[in-house]
Amino acid sequence: MKMANEAGLSGTAPSESSAASTGGGGSRRDLRLQFALLAFLLLWYACLLRLSPPPPGQKMDLTFNSMLDHLLHGQFDVDPQIVGVEGFLRGGRVYAYWGIWCALLRFPLWLLGRMKTDMTIWSILAAACLAAMAKVRTVILLWQHGAPGPAAKKARDLVLGFIVLGASDIGFLKVSVFQEVVSWAYAFAAVFVYFAVKGLISRRFDSSTLGWMAICAGLALLTRVSTASGLILAFGLLVLVLAAESGSTAAERGWFFVKQAARSLFQRRFLLPIGILALCIVATGAVNYFRWGSPLTFADLKLYIIKIKYPDRVLRESMYGMFNLKRIPFGLIYYFLPIWAVQTGSGHLLFEPTQIRLFDDVELPPSTFFLTDLLPICLIAFFLIALFRRRLAKPFFIREWAAIAIGLAVPPILMLAYSYMTYRYRMEFYPELDFLAFLGLYAIFTDATLQARFAQRRAWMEAAMILSVVASFIALFLYWKAPFGPVGEAIQMGIVHGRYFIL
Repeated sequence: MKMANEAGLSGTAPSESSAASTGGGGSRRDLRLQFALLAFLLLWYACLLRLSPPPPGQKMDLTFNSMLDHLLHGQFDVDPQIVGVEGFLRGGRVYAYWGIWCALLRFPLWLLGRMKTDMTIWSILAAACLAAMAKVRTVILLWQHGAPGPAAKKARDLVLGFIVLGASDIGFLKVSVFQEVVSWAYAFAAVFVYFAVKGLISRRFDSSTLGWMAICAGLALLTRVSTASGLILAFGLLVLVLAAESGSTAAERGWFFVKQAARSLFQRRFLLPIGILALCIVATGAVNYFRWGSPLTFADLKLYIIKIKYPDRVLRESMYGMFNLKRIPFGLIYYFLPIWAVQTGSGHLLFEPTQIRLFDDVELPPSTFFLTDLLPICLIAFFLIALFRRRLAKPFFIREWAAIAIGLAVPPILMLAYSYMTYRYRMEFYPELDFLAFLGLYAIFTDATLQARFAQRRAWMEAAMILSVVASFIALFLYWKAPFGPVGEAIQMGIVHGRYFIL
């Protein structure tokens, strides 16, 4: 235990011999464990997706088939009969605002001449398994670099059980083209977090690690810009920090330091990842240009066909825009304390005037991270304890993890200020939550004092894990039952009766 304390948060990194002690047979066991968990996840997630109710508009789930077909003919629009009111009318053509990644996934269908086949369910299954396995791999990586002990082993098993049985992926296994896009964006973010954690605990961000992070950020940009904005900013800040550190040979500061840091950006380990990300940015800009006439425009809401059905959105957008800080207080309630879904005696929702005034859409079901993700929140608490004890600077290089954390905070902030509040947008919060929770888990793995605290609160941690899993399944059930669209319409249609259950 003393060795764990000295090798962990209190100072130097775990020694190579300590890290290698889990190699050999341990590595083979870890590899077998990962294959077993992947097989389980494929069957488990497939069963849940098969239970998901069919989407109301079957044609819309062929949107990416249509997008690919048009892309292969040098066009960037989609079939208006397929995308329906979710399209954008410009110059006599209808466009979708989603990135092209999910369309590119349909390329095998084009090769087989099966472009009428709906593969939404399989795409979501692949994305969910990729995200889950990235998190499984992260836990095993942390374990290999930690100091083994009974409490650490229990923490590892608890987190692996949570990931496999009811982590963030479970609550979003609903077959829908909307969910498919968010699921893939989160999958890329989960892999990004894995490589970020790998670089931190190995104390080495080489060209390979940075390259994979750049690939994840770039593919996320081709999928969903809000998620990608966080990954790109995290990557950019990290590169700047690394360049500044490599450009500082001693106590140099001022202009000479800036000049040296700028020169450091031309190192091979930076140039290749930056080049990869730049190619994805250029590709995305080209798609945006042919869709909207500007490489910096990702969606022109003035052209949104659905506004014919909801004309009030035009006035609301002119008054408050797509993003507005005034929406953040209600956004915090929506995502963390969803009492907004409780109906008063008069049949109205709490804060209903605020919803109508500021938001284009507030969707069911209500949910809260304090139930579905209580275990990760507890791990974040362990990270904060270690942070306040000022024992993270040496092993984690505080500037590196802070740069990543700042970047990953962007998507949640955007969602809190966005004009749409939907359940699936909760996934934008998970890269940040996952990253901080993994740091907390590593703190437990490498610090004797924190392991002792974990052992003392083991029953509470197990209860948090069970509650999180159960809550995730209830949230999934409510998501299956909830229609897309404003909650007011669901109440008027009789889909929601009485006081809605909060989860």
